[in-house]
Amino acid sequence: MSKTKTASGQKFGKTAFLNAAKNTNERLLLQVILQDGTTYTKEEVAKLVEDWKKKEVKA
Repeated sequence: MSKTKTASGQKFGKTAFLNAAKNTNERLLLQVILQDGTTYTKEEVAKLVEDWKKKEVKA
């Protein structure tokens, strides 16, 4: 049995998400969306990204 299992609802800071980003575009998006000094769950970040992508572009 593995002990590396993470607890559901575990929160991480902005830096952790930026370091885990798969590519530059994802890192840039997280840099814009996430606030310094705030912690988020993976689910919260996924929801924030989804909502941001659905926003209407203002000209």
